[in-house]
Formats: sequence, structure tokens, C-alpha cells
Amino acid sequence: MKIIKNILFTLLLLLVSKSFLMAEDNEAYRYKWIGTFAKNSSYTRQVIESNMQWRVISDRIKQRWIEGYSITEIKYGNGKWVVLFSKGVKNSQQAYDVTGRWESMGDTIQKRWAEGYYVVAVEHGLSEWVAIFAKNTGYTNQSFERQKKLANFQKKISQRWAEGFDLVDMEYGEGHWLGVFSQGIGYSEHAMSVRTDWKKFTNAISKNWSDGYLITDMKFGIGRWLGVFAKGTAYNKQTYEIRPTIKELQKVMDEKALEGYTLVDLSEGW
Repeated sequence: MKIIKNILFTLLLLLVSKSFLMAEDNEAYRYKWIGTFAKNSSYTRQVIESNMQWRVISDRIKQRWIEGYSITEIKYGNGKWVVLFSKGVKNSQQAYDVTGRWESMGDTIQKRWAEGYYVVAVEHGLSEWVAIFAKNTGYTNQSFERQKKLANFQKKISQRWAEGFDLVDMEYGEGHWLGVFSQGIGYSEHAMSVRTDWKKFTNAISKNWSDGYLITDMKFGIGRWLGVFAKGTAYNKQTYEIRPTIKELQKVMDEKALEGYTLVDLSEGW
């Protein structure tokens, strides 16, 4: 009887372990929102706004600006526009533009540069490009690169790093990878990782952290996770959290704030 009990107990343990591993694997391949949190950023209070309609988001942007918030992230995922607002941002006088095709946005960026603005965030969703601009960013020069192939885009990133540029934001839209680069940010060293799934990408994140690099941007596109890392950031500690919805991630953001963390990067994908 004792032998039978031991066998049953062993089988139960195997079933529990298998269920845990299956749940872990499923997490890696499910759609998810990822929030990267850091300590020692300049951000203070933060709030997230999300809605399916850009018209509603546009109204909320104007209201949050009145309240003294600045846009620090904008994303489109799972049918919603998501905007992260923060206080304590060093730039000022923000603006945004919306265009249908990248060619139009490229021209718009040139006009904003002439007005003294720099791009601080860019996103593509619902066949529209949205760019967020700001003045007093500390940037001294700015440029952008678009490449259809990820390998070519990686080469352009490395080339810009060699020229003294740092990556401000990246996006995948209209079949191309887009990177916005600026001089004047002041990162000291850079690293880059590409993986085919999230589970493998988390290993790359851990490896970069162990080497002293911190996340500055992450993007999912055409079945690949691309991460950009740097030394010389203002952050002294980093972590990330995964949630299936932006609403759940916002709850985490509020909890992490009590621990001294602020949300410094927002990404989504499979």
C-alpha cells in the first residue's frame, strides 16, 4: 500500500510540474504587454490612458498636458492606442502630428525640426503614423533610418552609434523597421539583441543586465524581438513585468511606484 501511495505521489508531482512548464511556455507565446521599470529616473507621477479611438486619446492628451504631464511613451496594440504620461520630464512644450503614410510623416518631421522640435516618440497603428515632438530635450542633432530587412536595420543602428547617435525610439510599420536617433543623450556603450521568441529574449535581457547594460528600447516585429541596451543611463536598477492587458499593467505600475520604480519603456507583442 505504501508503495502505491509513493507511486501516486510521484505521478502527481510529475503532473504538477508538467502543468507549470506548459503554463510557462504558453506565457512565452501569448500576446502580452511588457513594462520596463527603473529606479533613479526623473519621472515622478505617471498615468496611462488607453482607448480604441484616436479622437478620444487626442482629447486626453490635451487634458493631461494642461495638468502638467508629458508623453513619455505611445503604443498601439491589441486594438488600442496607449499613452504613458509622466511628470518630472526634462523636455517641454510638446506637440504631436498624425499622418497616413510615412512619406508624409518624414516631411512633417523635417518641418518640426525647423521649428526647434525633436521627435521623442513615434508609433504606427490603424494605418496611421503618430509622432510626439518636444523642445528643450537636450538633443543636439537628430536623424532617422528605415530599413525593410531587420539585418540591414541592425547595421544602421550600429552605424549611428559609431557616429555618436543614441536610439530614441524604434517602430515597425508599413513593412519597414524605423529608428529615430539623436545626439546629446550621452550613453557610453551600447548592445543589441534579437531573438525569435520572448522566452529566449528574456535570457538575452538577463545576459545584458549581467554585463552592465540596461534596456533603453524593445520592439516586436515580424516574429522577432529586438532589444537595445546601453551603459551610462541615469537608472541604477531595472526590472520588467508582463501582463496580458494594459489595464493590468497599469495596476502593476502603481504598485511599483510605491517601491520607487517608474515605467521607462512600454512594449507589446507575442
